[in-house]
Amino acid sequence: MFIQKRFLSLFFVFLILTTVLPLNLFSQSKPWAPYEKYIPSETPLAKRHFRGVWISTVINLDWPTVETRDIKNDEERIRKSKEELIEILDRAVELNINAVFFQVSPEGDALYKSDVVPWSRYLTGTFGKDPGFDPLAFIIEEAHKRNLELHAWLNPYRVSMYTSESTKNSLNIPKSIYKERPDLIKTANNRFVVDPGIPDSRKWVADRVKEILDNYDVDGIHFDDYFYYEKYEGELNDDETYRKYNNGRFSNKGDWRRNNTYLLVKEISELVRQSKPHVKFGVSPGGVWGNKKDGLVDGSNTDSSYTNYFRCFADTKKWVEEEIIDYIAPQIYFSFGNPRAPYGEVASWWANVVKGRNVHLYIGQALYKINDDSDGYFVGENAIPEFTRQLKFNVVKPEIQGTIMFRYKNFEDEKKQPMVNVIEKDLWSSKALIPLMPWKGGKAPSAPEAGKVEMTPEGVKVSWDKNDENAAYYAVYRFNVNEGADITSDKSAAKLIGTVRKKDGVVQEFLDRELKNTDSVFYVVTALDRLHNESTGLSLNTETSKYFPDVGYKYLWAMDAIDGFYEKGIIKGDHRGMFNPGANTKRGDFIIMVVNALGLDAEYEGNFSDVKKDSYYYDAIAIAKELGIIKGIREGIFNPDGNITREDMMVIVTKALEVSGIELEKPDLDSLLEYNDAHDISGYAKEAVATLTSAGLVKGFGGGVHPKRMATRAEIVVILNLILETI
Repeated sequence: MFIQKRFLSLFFVFLILTTVLPLNLFSQSKPWAPYEKYIPSETPLAKRHFRGVWISTVINLDWPTVETRDIKNDEERIRKSKEELIEILDRAVELNINAVFFQVSPEGDALYKSDVVPWSRYLTGTFGKDPGFDPLAFIIEEAHKRNLELHAWLNPYRVSMYTSESTKNSLNIPKSIYKERPDLIKTANNRFVVDPGIPDSRKWVADRVKEILDNYDVDGIHFDDYFYYEKYEGELNDDETYRKYNNGRFSNKGDWRRNNTYLLVKEISELVRQSKPHVKFGVSPGGVWGNKKDGLVDGSNTDSSYTNYFRCFADTKKWVEEEIIDYIAPQIYFSFGNPRAPYGEVASWWANVVKGRNVHLYIGQALYKINDDSDGYFVGENAIPEFTRQLKFNVVKPEIQGTIMFRYKNFEDEKKQPMVNVIEKDLWSSKALIPLMPWKGGKAPSAPEAGKVEMTPEGVKVSWDKNDENAAYYAVYRFNVNEGADITSDKSAAKLIGTVRKKDGVVQEFLDRELKNTDSVFYVVTALDRLHNESTGLSLNTETSKYFPDVGYKYLWAMDAIDGFYEKGIIKGDHRGMFNPGANTKRGDFIIMVVNALGLDAEYEGNFSDVKKDSYYYDAIAIAKELGIIKGIREGIFNPDGNITREDMMVIVTKALEVSGIELEKPDLDSLLEYNDAHDISGYAKEAVATLTSAGLVKGFGGGVHPKRMATRAEIVVILNLILETI
């Protein structure tokens, strides 16, 4: 296992050789003590928390397996390769993971159809051989079916894992950068790489990214920690490159190198934002940017010999400060008790860097170390408490937005199962939405509508109509009937039972397999765009209107009145058969309801100048005008399509009752003092509000009558229905 891991990062080698000491040498018995306020005893809930996993394809670490890669029958190999990917994604859903990082270009190659680089050897065993299907297209489709974000993970500079003669021969094929641009190739850490100091190397990386953006519906572009990658400084042998391309701009090669990686990241950032602004761009560097003891005054209180700044020549802190990346995911593969780079110190340092910036912080997490490391905190009886502390810290520390696990196969490793069980059954037992990136844009879609709940042999089927093409998926919450429908706080994570990708057609569905009946619950469904902006909720249970599919659980208080008015012919639905109970009521529609409810009629001549002769509310408004029930908002103008306020509604209802011969007791205006917003009632409306209040026909809510608030269609039907019942 260790031999495989060291291929992924020199950083791992550093951890074993220089940063890990036996547990009994730790200076603190509880090194996490300074951070205990971020490590609660109870599992913290978070409605939004990024949960990712890296899927490594290099040397077939996670996918495809070597056995599958080597299947000679192409049809069987393709089938098995797809099955393995589906198993990975299904397991990710079971673990309540919400994003996967798929390694699409591990060594100057492609796990997608590319005109820039050849097919990866890890698909068939042969560099450049067409695998017979497009892995990136397949995993995007399958990930999105499961409502997982899919980030395309590239190693920007690496060309090969080895430098042997057989490797050289395998690289001597069309589209190989080794063959076509030998002037870019250098050797570092026994691998072939492109020289980061040559501008054409950056172009080669950018061309690969652009190709993915142009042809694939990815949610993110992701780079790992492979920037300058040497066993020792100078191994790359780029002095000549420095002389040729520095042009006197930098006094030392270190600053010049750091500028090279900065230019790459900045160019990719601009490319992503110009090409597909909704796509996220992020980097996962080594855990430590730089040690304060090495002269970096802004560095961390660490003693790492492998840092972003001095070893990788990547000023990752600058990238965050300039906000040229959308997220940073430092690989903090240390315990709280690590003497050279303690988890709490390093994670807190990064938290301070991102604070107030338009950059998310996700922590790269060392799942691979559980029961497989020389750090005593990661093994035996210490492993679960240590990793649990880290995951709780990531939820509670405000600036940390999530976690990415390295790597997928460790979720299947027998040694890791005790920790995996705790993650699945406790730490990540509730689902979580992906955190918002407001700077990326997006807009909350309109809420779903016209839903229903019904029992099926498989479980409770919740269905609704999509109401906005910008919706990418839906979230479904389940509440007990005696609970409030809280869908905004972190506690609502306990009520989030699933998300479902938007499907073709109007009707969308979710199957709740956990319940056998719906007597004690109701559901709330929201719509989200692909950047995770969330709409208001549609509340649903088995109680719905007999006539209007959009009058459901949320409007139980109005349902009987609405159905009764429909049966009496007082109201109708719109062209789609909806009542729109939460919509503000147009003044013209309100007059129709009043005239129909009270059976008013009159001979009339003329109407308001802005009420068209062919409008559906012409007759009702003309009758009300003739009877003196309504006046214009100004001379000759009624504004029938404007919304009606609650106080105007009450004035008109009171006059309509008088015209109908229904006398209500004249109240003392002091009765209005029961409302905390009585001072907001207009002078012309006070008597009407007091009259209807004293008659029990109008009640306030929240202590007020809210006179200037627009009256909804459901509110008006309830009030008119109460009037009819009273008279």
